[in-house]
Amino acid sequence: MENTFSTDVLLAGEDLWLDGTLVGLEEYRYRWTAKVYAGRIEQVSLKLRGDEVIAISCTCPVKGLCAHLAALVMAVQERVEESAE
Repeated sequence: MENTFSTDVLLAGEDLWLDGTLVGLEEYRYRWTAKVYAGRIEQVSLKLRGDEVIAISCTCPVKGLCAHLAALVMAVQERVEESAE
């Protein structure tokens, strides 16, 4: 993940994730969705094929990889690791 997101975006995403602003994490057919409450509500999603991310989206005005998506990736990683235990 460190190679995908810039350091600033990664740190901001980590803050969002640790602060609990990402809620409603759900997985359905390899698509993960959630909402991020950070000033306004953003809808985020990512679709996986194995370990590869094949689609991402966020409703924020940032085009591309944003802190909301970084927070989602962190939450998904945590959930996958928990379910593997």
